[in-house]
Amino acid sequence: MDVADITGAQLPQLAALMRSLSGLDTDMERLEASFRAMAALPDYHLLGVSVDGALAGAALGIVCLDVVGACRPFMVVENVVVAAPCRRLGVGRRLFTALEERARARDCLYAMLVAGPGREEARAFYSALGYFESWGFKKRL
Repeated sequence: MDVADITGAQLPQLAALMRSLSGLDTDMERLEASFRAMAALPDYHLLGVSVDGALAGAALGIVCLDVVGACRPFMVVENVVVAAPCRRLGVGRRLFTALEERARARDCLYAMLVAGPGREEARAFYSALGYFESWGFKKRL
């Protein structure tokens, strides 16, 4: 199992993983444009885990600046997905270990994420990694 930055060649596999997460088809042109933009910004960390050459999991970590106290940045984690056949094999744990290492290297004070309704298995996984539940809100625009 290898954890690394996702490459342009892996974008079709990433789109398939995201479809399994959201049920939505990914606009490949927009995905490619977003990928190029993220690659140019040091605060974006789009990581994947490969198993036998196939993308088995992915997550996006974004380092955000803060204006409170010591003004240390924090990381927002989004788009966490592990292919169903690869769950409980350590893929998600490797993704979070790598993201948290990058967050620490950037002096982030904490990492945060949101798990939507009906994601009890994901919530249990996040708790097992040391994340605690907090109130969060989202609004579709």
